[in-house]
Amino acid sequence: MAGDTLRLFLLHSVLFPGQTMQLVVFEPRYHQLVRECLDSGDVFGVALIREGPEVGGMAVPYSVGTTARIRRATPLPDGRSALEVVGERRFRIIETHHDRPYAWADIEYPGHGTGAPPLGIALEQTREAYRELVRVRQAGAGEYEREIAVPEDPTALADAVGALQLGSAGQRQRILEADDAATRLERAWELLQRSASGVRRQSARAIADRMRGPRLN
Repeated sequence: MAGDTLRLFLLHSVLFPGQTMQLVVFEPRYHQLVRECLDSGDVFGVALIREGPEVGGMAVPYSVGTTARIRRATPLPDGRSALEVVGERRFRIIETHHDRPYAWADIEYPGHGTGAPPLGIALEQTREAYRELVRVRQAGAGEYEREIAVPEDPTALADAVGALQLGSAGQRQRILEADDAATRLERAWELLQRSASGVRRQSARAIADRMRGPRLN
């Protein structure tokens, strides 16, 4: 569907559908964007910066991002604002404009691609790898073991993997940009495999540090 527009919040981070993100707003242009969205009830678009700065200048975004709905906006004593937003749906930028304090764009909402659906075994392997990595993270953080909700839908599963914030922003962007479910799942699986050993090492160090207890001076 073409003909839609979105205000853009450009970041060095990738937002996925279903993911909750915390943002701190301090630039006047983004204060204006937030006020307008709160007044109108509109979503805005979060897009990863391809080129340029995150603060104080004009940046060029990647063409695919995710709409964000404001759940909570909390003014801070120093004039900043703390936002909690949740990602809703992917969008594709057709043209970006810079005639407002913030960037905005003509966009479309891409449908699912027509590629072959992912094989059942690929879906189950990715689900198990996702469940195991989340369990390892829980152990490293010292959290009580709890049931891990693993999406059944391959697209939702790819989004959930992306929301784990593994790897680089560019690697996560590759998952977001893929239109068909099989490609998105394949890229999510690759990211899980690349990241698993590092997450295990980090978790093991955290557990060992807790077992040693606080250091005495």
